[in-house]
Amino acid sequence: MAANVRATFLRIVLGAELTRLREQAGLTGDQAARSVGCAPSAISRVENGTSGFQRIEQFTKLLDAYKVPFEGQEVLTDWYRNAKADGWWGPSVSVLPSGMSLFLAFESGAKVVKACTPMVVNGLLQAERYARALIESARIADDRTLAFVESAVEVRMTRKKRITEEGMELVCIMDESAITNMVGSTQIMLEQYEEIERLAALPNVTVRIIPSSAPTYRVFGEFHVLDFDRKELPDPVVVASSTLDQGMECLSKPRPVKQFVRRFDILAQGALPAHETPAFLHRAAREVTR
Repeated sequence: MAANVRATFLRIVLGAELTRLREQAGLTGDQAARSVGCAPSAISRVENGTSGFQRIEQFTKLLDAYKVPFEGQEVLTDWYRNAKADGWWGPSVSVLPSGMSLFLAFESGAKVVKACTPMVVNGLLQAERYARALIESARIADDRTLAFVESAVEVRMTRKKRITEEGMELVCIMDESAITNMVGSTQIMLEQYEEIERLAALPNVTVRIIPSSAPTYRVFGEFHVLDFDRKELPDPVVVASSTLDQGMECLSKPRPVKQFVRRFDILAQGALPAHETPAFLHRAAREVTR
């Protein structure tokens, strides 16, 4: 499974490198396509990391057109072969919101994720029963099946391995409403509080909460700022934002990225210090049992 995660991210990294090489060679997408003997859309898909060529010979021709030296061609060809595997979420693509597959590919390679979740507990911190109750609550409204619910829960639980097993750093800011909005039952909420406290104790996880009484800046949509810390990517930070109806949108242009980074920094100014999170969760637990 881990190999598939890396393979999918590698496909995106490879696409970014191919874009850089094409621009360095002074070629347009149309010119690159003619050198390979494919449609310009095929070049776009390869550069976006969404697919590969039908034949390895086309990839080799592309590297020749970009005048990549032999040693570089060996490395990139090895990347290409290993990047063709699907991500672990491939079989569950039908349960993912629009754009979520791309977001998961980025998340699979991120070193640091800064997340803001205003209404519900962030997906990386959700306990299994909480996740199931949350997804089940929208099943009828979204006209989904029980199988859809189970697949969606499985995807969410697998994502958590990025912080519990693979060491990805997570800095999460949640509004108090994300903690206090009832999902499922009192027992499920208590389990969720315990899960947040457990995960927040990990050295690579920081959880901060904005109290409802705090007179501070707030946002109404969930977003993640992902930092890859990899020289292969032209821009080391990508922002993924989501809305209920439009799914996930991945942004990489400097201006919107900087805007989301600034928003996160301002949200952090209004959040409680991380060391106060356990006490806040304990208070929430007492309130939910009254």
